[in-house]
Amino acid sequence: MNKHLNGSLLANRRQIIKGLAAGGAAATLGMPYFARAQSTDTIRIGYIDQFTGMRSNFAETAPWVVEQMQAHLKDGIEIGGKRYAVEILQRDSQSDPNRMGSLGNELVLRENVDLLLVADGLAAPALEICDQNGTPAISTILQWEPFYASRGSSPEKGYPWSFLFFWSGADIIKNYIGMWGASGIDKVVGTFYEDNDFGRGFSGGMTASLQGAGFKEVPGGLFKEQVDDFSNQVAAFRDGGAKIVTGLVFPQHFATFWGQAQQAGLELEAATIAAAFVFPSGVEVLGDRGAGMSTEIWFNNKLPFKSSLTGENAETFCSAYEASTGRQWAQPMGYHHAIWEVGLAALKASGDPKNRAAVRDAIAGLDLDTIIGKVDFKNSKMKSVANTWVTMGQWHKSAEGSKFPYELFVTNNVTAPQVPVQKAFLPLSKFR
Repeated sequence: MNKHLNGSLLANRRQIIKGLAAGGAAATLGMPYFARAQSTDTIRIGYIDQFTGMRSNFAETAPWVVEQMQAHLKDGIEIGGKRYAVEILQRDSQSDPNRMGSLGNELVLRENVDLLLVADGLAAPALEICDQNGTPAISTILQWEPFYASRGSSPEKGYPWSFLFFWSGADIIKNYIGMWGASGIDKVVGTFYEDNDFGRGFSGGMTASLQGAGFKEVPGGLFKEQVDDFSNQVAAFRDGGAKIVTGLVFPQHFATFWGQAQQAGLELEAATIAAAFVFPSGVEVLGDRGAGMSTEIWFNNKLPFKSSLTGENAETFCSAYEASTGRQWAQPMGYHHAIWEVGLAALKASGDPKNRAAVRDAIAGLDLDTIIGKVDFKNSKMKSVANTWVTMGQWHKSAEGSKFPYELFVTNNVTAPQVPVQKAFLPLSKFR
């Protein structure tokens, strides 16, 4: 496990999860749950995502993907020579871990789902309920270090019923530092992070890696979700000579920071931010100042991979979303689709979707080519986890006449050479 996930975080988080798992049922409806009688001819799949709240950007594409899955499954699914209807029970976590625990209790104990899918970094309370009650669960859009640390497990131990496929927090740091190191920009980095599990872990890992790579860090610390003033961080970065700024910052927070940085005369050559620049909206909120912003890339519309369900490649998939919704494709949509690929493949491989142990074992034995690339639990050296790739990218203004103002390109592939580089990384001064 990564050294930056410290003991106090582990202990505190563990207590929170236990409390949520124990108290979630009462919090949902104010009454006990009663197990729902289940048809042997219908597979019930629970799906939780952060449709509203602070993290809702991550779920913007999810409703469209779920609609595609409902259409794909309208005639049911054949498993072991028998055809089953499929019922999808969709729930909104509202970006709230307390509600996540309540929803886990609702879906597992009252609705008696056969499989739970969670595309939300706050999945831990619901996954704990699955592990306590013997319900197979698949999660994504959370780095595997906090997946283990939040409930006191490790790559050697894993979990009895819950699984994750996503990339490593250590890999994202390697990509960030590799991109900056190759850029020729002065090695002085201002850092600031939202005060949550990933932010705290990211902070510790980044500090250690910056020191090891010969960078100077100008720390801006952790900030709470309600903060709307970053003048202290701006002053620290300016006075410390920072030429690069990084951290875990959501779009509305970065827009505030960036406006204050411009007013204070902070001149940066790289702004590489996790969360804020994953989405087109995070760049568009900056108006004409979004060009040159950089972030991690874990899905894009030019990937050479195809869906195991529909046969679509990434470009066809993303174009269909844009044509249907009028919105630009966004990175989470690849994982929103892939979690259904993984879940349905496991149900089929089980031979009996009503046998939960068989479904659990089928997930653990899965080696699947998906729209995001390979998801391989079978050959993973980490129990309950399939590690996926991550690269780096930069936003450029789109060509004149394009439907959307910015486009994201892969610039560096330090840990994923199988993903082609599309453009060279450029300092922000080249975009002014």
